Amino acid sequence: MNKFKFILLFSMLCLIRFADAQAPTKTNTGVHNVYDDFIYTRQSVTERQVVPWPYLREADVFWAKRIVREIDVREKQNQVMAWPKNPISLVFYKAVMEGRLLPYKDDSLSSLYTPEEIVNRSIDSTVSDEIDSLTGEPTGRQIKTANPFVPEERIKKYRIYEDWIFDKKESRMYVRIFAIAPLYKPKFGGQEVDEYSELCVLRYHKRDGSNENDIRDIMISQEVFNRQNDAARLTFDDWFEQRLFSSYIVKEANHHDLPINQQEEFKDNGLAALLESERIKQDLFEKEHDLWEY
Repeated sequence: MNKFKFILLFSMLCLIRFADAQAPTKTNTGVHNVYDDFIYTRQSVTERQVVPWPYLREADVFWAKRIVREIDVREKQNQVMAWPKNPISLVFYKAVMEGRLLPYKDDSLSSLYTPEEIVNRSIDSTVSDEIDSLTGEPTGRQIKTANPFVPEERIKKYRIYEDWIFDKKESRMYVRIFAIAPLYKPKFGGQEVDEYSELCVLRYHKRDGSNENDIRDIMISQEVFNRQNDAARLTFDDWFEQRLFSSYIVKEANHHDLPINQQEEFKDNGLAALLESERIKQDLFEKEHDLWEY
């Protein structure tokens, strides 16, 4: 009798475990993974947690430089960021509209936009004449039509704010992103302007290690398409932390606080600005080696 009870109890536990294994998984935000189209339950992404950066003492920071760079999603290496099943532009925009990401006005991260202000900044209104349905002539009145903002179509670049830090205790260089700004071309009357503008600035990761309302907390559960293996997709957090993107430097910390293309010696010379960007990139590459002591 006891043996029968044991077998029955063991069978019930196995059934409960099987049911839990077959239950649909959810992301950290509690929303079903809409692009999880595999025939098996995938938990490698949905169960991921943000790994905080190691603690860095100010006394160990021997050298630091603030760099601003831009990512263009139209470049071949960056095209996975615009993967139609999960474009990062839509991830950021939805998170801002839902209040899970705080939209700052600039990289000082001191003042905020409201979701309504973000909508007003991105909206495109066109004005057209009202036509009389009988005569086909303009009535003299105008109709203002608000066109919806489509992040996947309008956001083509991202501005990355980062600090390059040499830790003398570890004798190594750290690169830490502290903010990301989606860039778009504003429209007025249906016409795009030539220059890109920041839609807002999003905090990447907090100093204290907490991840509430920062980008890493959102990206850790969002997949990036993997060209080599569909069963081993990375998350956007991996994408930025492993620096798998292609980018170019647009600004180095300077006493005028100006980007390269607005400085006097490079304002009217695009080639010289590009060469200056490459020079800064090479200096950063050599800095870690130069600060070693043999």
